[in-house]
Amino acid sequence: MAIRWSRLRLIAPLSLAALFGVGARAYALPAPSAYDVSLKPHVIGGAVDYIDVHIRMEHPDVAAGAAIVRMPLVVASIPTARYDGDALQASDANGSLPLTIKDLPPTPSLTYREWSPSRATSGDVVFAFHAPMRQVSATTRNGPLFDLRAEAGGLDGAGYTFLPDAPGVEPRRISIHWDLSGMAPGARGVTSLGEGDVTTVKPAEFINDLYFYAGPVKSYPSQGSDRFAMYWLTEPPFGATDAATMIDRLYAYMSTFFHDEGGSYRVFIRKQPYKGDGGTALYRSFMFGWGTGKAPTTDNLEGLIAHEMTHNWPSLDGDHGDTSWYSEGTAEYYSILLSLRAGLISPDEFLKRINERAEGYYDNPLQRLSNRDAEAIYWRDARASHVPYGRGFMYLGRVDAEIRAKSHGKRSLDDVVLALLELKRKGKPAGLQQWQDLTAAELGPIARREYADMVAGKPIEPPANAFAPCFTPERYETRPLEPGFDVAALEQARHAVTGLVAGSAAEKAGLENGDEIVHAPDFAAPDLHGTNGPVEVVVRRAGRELTIKYVPLGAPVAAWRWARNPKVADAACKV
Repeated sequence: MAIRWSRLRLIAPLSLAALFGVGARAYALPAPSAYDVSLKPHVIGGAVDYIDVHIRMEHPDVAAGAAIVRMPLVVASIPTARYDGDALQASDANGSLPLTIKDLPPTPSLTYREWSPSRATSGDVVFAFHAPMRQVSATTRNGPLFDLRAEAGGLDGAGYTFLPDAPGVEPRRISIHWDLSGMAPGARGVTSLGEGDVTTVKPAEFINDLYFYAGPVKSYPSQGSDRFAMYWLTEPPFGATDAATMIDRLYAYMSTFFHDEGGSYRVFIRKQPYKGDGGTALYRSFMFGWGTGKAPTTDNLEGLIAHEMTHNWPSLDGDHGDTSWYSEGTAEYYSILLSLRAGLISPDEFLKRINERAEGYYDNPLQRLSNRDAEAIYWRDARASHVPYGRGFMYLGRVDAEIRAKSHGKRSLDDVVLALLELKRKGKPAGLQQWQDLTAAELGPIARREYADMVAGKPIEPPANAFAPCFTPERYETRPLEPGFDVAALEQARHAVTGLVAGSAAEKAGLENGDEIVHAPDFAAPDLHGTNGPVEVVVRRAGRELTIKYVPLGAPVAAWRWARNPKVADAACKV
């Protein structure tokens, strides 16, 4: 998943003479006001227990009762530091500045809290508070990697969950300063912007979109880099340096493809005390978390980071529910396409990955929900959160094949995606309307009909020329895996049945919402897909253990997968 904000170009002050020609009287634009963030991790018993945070806001001139800072209470199901009561202290030129708290109505992904001064501010305002580490254990549910945590004598997390920002879109001079005097010698402080103290000009909300990482940090390269670097606190169960070398090559290729050769990218690795892994992208960076389950391999990590890295570029303006098919679909599509073009994976590995994505699409029983209906349960049902990945991938593959066919190979999906990216870079609208206009210019009216069908959740059938001549789509029939309840509950130590699907085999066999799950199969195991045999789920209900058997499959559906054309050599397998 990726929550991103529009990037603003750092601009030097201009004058009217520069804008309108020699002879005009020059008026310098006002310099951005300062938003200075100072971070001092506090360590006890070798572990970080909080960060001592000071934020200086330069002359905000906020009236009594108006919002001066804000932060989410929950970000995509992840709780934040909140700062209840008087945990957030403020002062200005006139001394202590009392604050009042107001919680705004919740939204599907963000629920904001605002702080307002009880009197008008005077001069600079300084906020002081302790940012606590979130306590996690084997019972914590896996989710987006935003929360601030202690790890191996250090800390990691996103600004979303512990740093308040100021409302408004005006650029500010944001500075981040690390005071690592309380940590062991050699400690390093890193953000998505780079290592050590950093400064940039962005709206204050930009600090949400940064990762923060500090402590006895190891890295590739060993001293970090202004272009690409990977960081870890706990030695991962795969070759971190080998993985970083591969990802460095991929980043170089991707940044060239997306016309962003001067950019930078950072990967942060987190160890998790529970089952489940995954990654979350923020500004020019992403956090990868590995847990107590099966150890990831270098190839697994390359595939995951390729997906998250792609989030640095393609996106559409608009709400998450309307545009996630594009952000997740392009990440799925280009992560494997560009890995193949860069020579990091073979055609056979490419085939394996596109079939995995196709299978994920056709085997998801919620794929026929509309985009809006899937969004309504996105954070409550793991299957709904997977809808935009498969749907976007299959739809984009179809659009690419149709554009190549109509243009006789002269144009492709690349042309549309890069055109949208260029619109965003120029500050022009780049949303759903622009997507429809650009694809209609390539394909005619059918483009708008197929877009509407995708939004409505109609099944997507791949054209015969999808991807490349060395791959051939084949139709087959499958029965989607249907556990009958939200399997995300299985990631917790004390889990209970939630999201029971009405009419499913699980419900017909007697499973009930609220049943405590004592034992259940691994529904992600490959041997469960397509099986006709029953599974056993042992639950505890009213003090009694019950064994419930059922076949976890839905009704048959038409599906497609790709096969390799043996007559086409690897050298001619161009996508």
